[in-house]
Amino acid sequence: MDKAILLGIQEYIRNDYLTPVMLFVSAIGSFGAVWLFMAMLLAFRRSSRGQGILLLISILFCGGVGECIKHVVMRPRPFLQIPDLMLLGPLPRSFSFPSGHTVCAFALAFIVWRLHRGWERVLVMALAVVMAFSRLYLGAHYPTDVLAGVVVAYLGSAFVWRMWKKIGQVIGVG
Repeated sequence: MDKAILLGIQEYIRNDYLTPVMLFVSAIGSFGAVWLFMAMLLAFRRSSRGQGILLLISILFCGGVGECIKHVVMRPRPFLQIPDLMLLGPLPRSFSFPSGHTVCAFALAFIVWRLHRGWERVLVMALAVVMAFSRLYLGAHYPTDVLAGVVVAYLGSAFVWRMWKKIGQVIGVG
């Protein structure tokens, strides 16, 4: 099914207008860059420092767990396994499972979802979904890599959230 989805995206969704957008989205997500930048901006502002630190912890924790899983599973990239699949963009140097771009995007999105009730949560979640889809669009990941990235981010961010709340209770803040 992974193969059929990726070849379907390549055949029916890829186009000259969407490709530069997906390349850009994927590029700003490399190494969690855009998500770390957003978290650091919040951490530097006094009024949002706690939120920014929480987001940084979530991204770094979830990203670290995802990298560890990559080196245990060592799944080859789909463009190396599916002869008809053409990779768009730079050649990835790491393993495929789970998608690190997806892990970092959703590590931030799941915390924002817990912190906010308005449009912010929808916007950040939508950006995370676009980031995850960009990895499929470009042929860099299998759909199951992306799904696993969402699961790692959900579980990791839930752990970080619980620990953050417990520490806050102990020291009497938040």
